[in-house]
Amino acid sequence: MTLEHKYRTDYVVCDFLATSLAVYLFNIIRFHLLEQAHMNYNSVGSFIASTVVISGQIVIPLIMMMVYYLSGFYNNVFNKSRVSVFNTTMMSALIGTLVILLIMLINDLTTDRTRDYTVVASLFILLFGLVFLPRYIITRRISGKIRRGLIYFPTLVVGYSADSDEFYDKIPRTSTTGMRTVALCNADSTADNGNSFSHNLPIIGIDAVNDFCHNHHIDRILLVPHPESWDKTLCVITKLMPLNRKIYVAAESLPPYVFNTYMTNIVAEPFIDISRTHLPASTLNIKRCFDVGISLTMLAITGLPILITAAIVKLNSPGPGFFKQERLGRNKRKFNIIKLRTMVVDAEKDSPRLSSESDRRITSIGRFLRRYHIDELPQFYNVLRGDMSLVGPRPERRYYAEQIMQREPAYSLIYRVRPGITSLGMVRFGYARNTDEMLLRLRYDLLYLENISIATDLKILLYTISNVFGGRGDVTLNS
Repeated sequence: MTLEHKYRTDYVVCDFLATSLAVYLFNIIRFHLLEQAHMNYNSVGSFIASTVVISGQIVIPLIMMMVYYLSGFYNNVFNKSRVSVFNTTMMSALIGTLVILLIMLINDLTTDRTRDYTVVASLFILLFGLVFLPRYIITRRISGKIRRGLIYFPTLVVGYSADSDEFYDKIPRTSTTGMRTVALCNADSTADNGNSFSHNLPIIGIDAVNDFCHNHHIDRILLVPHPESWDKTLCVITKLMPLNRKIYVAAESLPPYVFNTYMTNIVAEPFIDISRTHLPASTLNIKRCFDVGISLTMLAITGLPILITAAIVKLNSPGPGFFKQERLGRNKRKFNIIKLRTMVVDAEKDSPRLSSESDRRITSIGRFLRRYHIDELPQFYNVLRGDMSLVGPRPERRYYAEQIMQREPAYSLIYRVRPGITSLGMVRFGYARNTDEMLLRLRYDLLYLENISIATDLKILLYTISNVFGGRGDVTLNS
């Protein structure tokens, strides 16, 4: 068990025990406040031992654990502020109180408003107070260990020759972040040069980063922006994305359009995590739960029709019913996207080719499947696996991604989120038939990253549904 897992387990166990205690104490208060409880039960012991109360004693903590998860409290164990712990716990207690009120306590309400308010307030105070106290103690203990250097995060500083040495001088002022530099990487060099800076740290080339991070358990990367061009910095970010590490950049170095990112600490040197979006952990968790829920529902509804259609595709032309193709997902991770096959087998045996409206490689049934996006239905399995999201930039093949990256380095920013079945680019621009159109569609994908939210996702999904039922499914890309 890693240190992160240990403290996350501490939070989870303490939350569950504190919530269970809060519910138990609330039921005692509830017995003394409600006349109906006195009428049906002779003592507080018999009330606590009743089937209904015991059921609540089991169900309510489970409900609250789901609320705590959705709040995003467990996403980032380290670098929590006590203010954020207070705010998150208060909001979770408030939401939990309202949910419990609507589900379980609605029958307890009477015409005595003062008594009703006291019951609800008691539940909120107990849920908040008893959960906040152990959270505060654990958070303070973690923060203290980070400040004393007992907890630290092996960090690789990536820069450009002398600029890395200059940036190193800022690191001692960031002790509250727990970053401990263990090596420097010269992004201008492709291999180890065997030298070291005056700080007696090893220097590695950019091509050796992957092995070094794995062998030395690097947790975080501090990136020094290129002194001449932010585009060159974006090219380095693209190389670092597959490492699946947090990539921090000094806030003062960022151009304005990259500020929709996450700042880890406002007290120390302000570093921005460029590897993720600005979305709070709660929104990310809700978005993921929404993805899983919709995907399970759609697969349950369309599972049999998908299998029947795959059989028809197989009978219609030689080859399998399903089509798999490697794409690049979040953090530039490779995955196989799944679709119903709409082209002849070996349609790209010579080289990758994009589709066009009159493409002869498309089968007779494939054209119908593409028009109504039926070929996209198996991608709900990709969403369920975590390869994709319902809404996000469309995933590209490495062949085309590299072409786009050469012309527009900002393309590297889309790797901060999961790719989607649909996207803002799809509903506003449509399918791309060449690299130039891909670049035009990229503008909408970057705009989506600037405005990503649950509400934005819902709007895009509604537009997509409208396009599907309207039969406005242009020729599908890369398949």
